[in-house]
Amino acid sequence: MKTRKAIHGAMTMLLSKKPIEEITVTELSEAAEINRKTFYNYYSNVYMVAEEMEDEIVERFEETLRKIDFDTLLKDPVTTFNTLAQLITSDLDFYENILTNRNQISFLQKIITSLKQRIKALYLNPDSPQSELQDYMLEYIVSGLVSVYQKWFTSGRKTDIGTLSRYISMLAVCGVREVLGSEQEKS
Repeated sequence: MKTRKAIHGAMTMLLSKKPIEEITVTELSEAAEINRKTFYNYYSNVYMVAEEMEDEIVERFEETLRKIDFDTLLKDPVTTFNTLAQLITSDLDFYENILTNRNQISFLQKIITSLKQRIKALYLNPDSPQSELQDYMLEYIVSGLVSVYQKWFTSGRKTDIGTLSRYISMLAVCGVREVLGSEQEKS
């Protein structure tokens, strides 16, 4: 566990400086203060480290999302968004690096895609007559949320994250309620 954590920390640090394609096992091992042989006891290459890190991030978000059912999300969006904000604030430097670093774009995109798939599986009904509409709303909410947190990090985190979460939740969920309500009225 300690060695993996050191490798992940080194990978995060290196990714803040360069794209994954330019990171070598030797460089990663040195940054983690381990030898190459130790690295190869855990991973075959740097891409396996990145994949494991992506999986862990998605799992953390999924674990958080599993605690929230869709009805609760619609009735009490602030709690939901505060829970996500707490996850981000649990490791601010790490999430800031992922969300704002140009070298992390492919890493971030994989995480976003996985999150959308997991949210869709947890909350959305694929047999619903509104499934296409649900896909659009999911895209809007996830993309918007990521953009807001990127802006929050790049603007120096001036607004309290709790306040930010409250406004994001109201904007996202009130809009979803409105769209779902108007679509149900048409049916």
